[in-house]
Amino acid sequence: MNGSSYSKKSAMKKALCVFAAAVTGGWALLAPLGTAADATDAVTATTLNRYFLALANDRCRALPDDAAMALKAGYLQARNAALRAGHSMNDLGPWLQRARDAAASVACDAPKLTGAFHDAAAAYRRFIVQTSLDLPGLQASWRADRSYGDDAKWRLVQYQNLPAADLAFGVYGSLNAPRFAVMANFHDGARPYAARLLLRNADLVGEGVILSGPNDVAAVPPPGFGAASLGFMARDAQAVSAVLRPSVQTNGAGFSLTGDYVGTAQTQAATRFDFPSRAWPAMARLDPREDMVIEFDFDSGPRYVRFEVGDFISGLMYVTLPQPYTHNQLNTTG
Repeated sequence: MNGSSYSKKSAMKKALCVFAAAVTGGWALLAPLGTAADATDAVTATTLNRYFLALANDRCRALPDDAAMALKAGYLQARNAALRAGHSMNDLGPWLQRARDAAASVACDAPKLTGAFHDAAAAYRRFIVQTSLDLPGLQASWRADRSYGDDAKWRLVQYQNLPAADLAFGVYGSLNAPRFAVMANFHDGARPYAARLLLRNADLVGEGVILSGPNDVAAVPPPGFGAASLGFMARDAQAVSAVLRPSVQTNGAGFSLTGDYVGTAQTQAATRFDFPSRAWPAMARLDPREDMVIEFDFDSGPRYVRFEVGDFISGLMYVTLPQPYTHNQLNTTG
């Protein structure tokens, strides 16, 4: 293994440790104890079960690292679903505390726990062979794709197809060399020369902006985004041809799952910007329902587009998992 490959994998492991800490810590550890949620709620029960098992495994080390990471991603996805279903962290807080207490005291060789670890390992073996994953949110969704690992394409993407622009935002490239990117085509033909990702600073602002109205390109930033926001500047603009709209999933010959020929996804002329992956830990601290904003700079002035945080971190952890048929891994440097 050469030095570059080693440093990339070391950076990946370091980044995943940050994500894992956000999954099993973060809000849950800081959640104030309040009115208890209904623990018989299926979404809440799934959240608590995955949280308990992830914490118990941190202590007992029963699962391989990859399966443990998938379990934590599954907990985060379930927690986000609970929030979208109307629960709050005040609701979940007391139950998460009980799960932490139980995970800290359970015997690692308890039959029910070892059985749960066995089931989790079996579920992981089924899960790891999936090549794609859809992660719907309140108003937008993320799609993760681990197929054809050497191909340059969207690995994790959220599309925003608006009256004034078509945009795609996420992780793009091969599994060996992906980048955190946005690609945009503005319908008036204007091309931005710079871009900046704006996120809520969770250390300064306690709640994020959750807007339910229709999305479009705006000349002013949405409410809640200002001097207190975290900003991550993108690298230089590139002219590219890219897929900016969701497409029907096909095989290599262009046939859909129903057997119909639909061809390949159509590309558009676009401007691409690459953001630093150091924005990911800040994203991991956000409410999945809230917005993040990309500011595009034009000669005529800035334009702003909203994206939903959603299950980005769960999707990122999914595309980072090793492929069962190759050694491709996600490079988190940059």
